[in-house]
Amino acid sequence: METTNQAGSSPVVLGSVAGAVASPAARGRLSYYIELTKPRILVMILVTVIMAMVTAGNSVSMWVAFHACLGTALVAASASVMNQWLERDRDAVMNRTCRRPLPSGNVASSQAAGMGWVLVLVGSVYLAVFVNLPTMWCGLATWGLYVWVYTPLKMLSWTNTLVGTLPGALPVWMGWTAAEGSLIDVRAWILLGVVVAWQLPHFMAIAYMYREQYAAAGYKMITVTDPSGRGAAWHAILGSLALIVLAVLSVPPVGLFASLLTVCAVAVALWQTVAAIRFVRAPDMKTARRMLHVSLLHLPLTMLLILLSYWIR
Repeated sequence: METTNQAGSSPVVLGSVAGAVASPAARGRLSYYIELTKPRILVMILVTVIMAMVTAGNSVSMWVAFHACLGTALVAASASVMNQWLERDRDAVMNRTCRRPLPSGNVASSQAAGMGWVLVLVGSVYLAVFVNLPTMWCGLATWGLYVWVYTPLKMLSWTNTLVGTLPGALPVWMGWTAAEGSLIDVRAWILLGVVVAWQLPHFMAIAYMYREQYAAAGYKMITVTDPSGRGAAWHAILGSLALIVLAVLSVPPVGLFASLLTVCAVAVALWQTVAAIRFVRAPDMKTARRMLHVSLLHLPLTMLLILLSYWIR
């Protein structure tokens, strides 16, 4: 009887062990699919969407805001997945990307492609049904420009970063239209301009820091066609100078407290400009990294000041 009980209980024990082993493996596999969506970029995109919805000035219910964020996240996640699917072979060449799910072999190419198409289809239909058609069209424009224009252009011309600033900024209009804001409103263009200009010092810093890897992968980044870094530096400073003007326009000095916010917004833009000037004077890893770090703080600080400026009006 004792032997029989032990034998009878062994399948249960073995099943428990197998479940314990399978569970971490399943969680690990899920993490690869999540990684394909670039969660940190998704968070930044959703922050800009929320900022635009608030500053559009129309009352937005929590449900509309939720649907807009979820639909935007699905479309943006698809763009990231499709970008990595198209660049999987070149990602394998670069140290900074070779451990991504596709070049590392943790996700099959066909699975990534299927995931990308499903996400954009579901996300677009979701936006059309639960938000509105203008937001859906802005989402599809963002996705199409990023996947089918910016991504292949990286192999053809150094202008890819300039072109890429547009799909990088269009989620602002997704938030704006989700709040029933009109795209002929000058404020929608000012907010778009802020994100477009911000991307220049941000991505020029990245292009310089990884210029040798980009060259090895065959990308025609401006830091590859102009290894001195001067071209990238001047693009960075032009974007930073534009941010100073846009700081005043996006946080207008319409009162005492608003004027203080304007001063803060200009100060943040000047901080970015100083980092760009240092990069112009001496393009190297130190100044490029400094410019990148400043840019990572500049955008959320500016968006916070824009929101505060709106709330006190």
